Amino acid sequence: MENKTHRNRKLADYIYNDLDRDSVAEIEREISSDPELSESYLLNLQVKEYLQAKLQLEEMRSDPMLEDAEKLADMAFDTEIPEQSKHASVPVNRNWRRIRQLTFAITLAASVALLISLLRPFNVDQDRLYDRYYAPLEASDFSQRGSSNEQFSAVARGINLYLDGEYAQSILEFNTISSDPAIRAEVEFFSALSYMGLKQYQDAQSLFESLLLEENRYQLETLWYASLAYLKTGESARALSLLQQLEQYDGFYQKGAQRLGRKLVRIQ
Repeated sequence: MENKTHRNRKLADYIYNDLDRDSVAEIEREISSDPELSESYLLNLQVKEYLQAKLQLEEMRSDPMLEDAEKLADMAFDTEIPEQSKHASVPVNRNWRRIRQLTFAITLAASVALLISLLRPFNVDQDRLYDRYYAPLEASDFSQRGSSNEQFSAVARGINLYLDGEYAQSILEFNTISSDPAIRAEVEFFSALSYMGLKQYQDAQSLFESLLLEENRYQLETLWYASLAYLKTGESARALSLLQQLEQYDGFYQKGAQRLGRKLVRIQ
């Protein structure tokens, strides 16, 4: 049993490209000479490809611009056909039955892949999720406001430094500004963004939490970037809580919050 377990572990590492050159040559020789191992390899490779395709289709379904992809995903996942369309004449691909049978067979084969998944648990890397969803804020209209007041001019300079990627200089500029309720939201929000740019996520979180204590003009942006800051530090429960709040608001961040939130639910 131990030898079989070791071989299954090696097979999993081979499928996921985690073997050195010598080990690759060894497992490939075993696959070519052992029909049972060869069958197991092909089966698990199909499962891997199926699961990857399924994840891609899920992503495509969540994009409102890809209507054709959504229809394809509905077919693949057996989404119920609306009653009024059941009697429509739809041309049937001769290979469709075979494709569906193969999909069903591969789904059943996932039970075989459970052994490999137990030896090599599936993991969603929170750093990768962060890298995928994080992007610096690209624009602000604050500099278009009247700049006769020196405080407002300093805020505009701090924001422009952030937009230029000069995060440390942006924070220094904001630190020169005395407390003023009229500009507090800008100072705290863009300071927090600058801390994120410097990878000082806990400092960013502290400012974001301050902003969330009361309504402000950066409410949605704060929820989004705060959730990413918590995601980066591994506090996925807090990140998910903020994303779920953001999902309640129509607008630019809603779709991203829904997609990221679904991923976080899977890994908790």
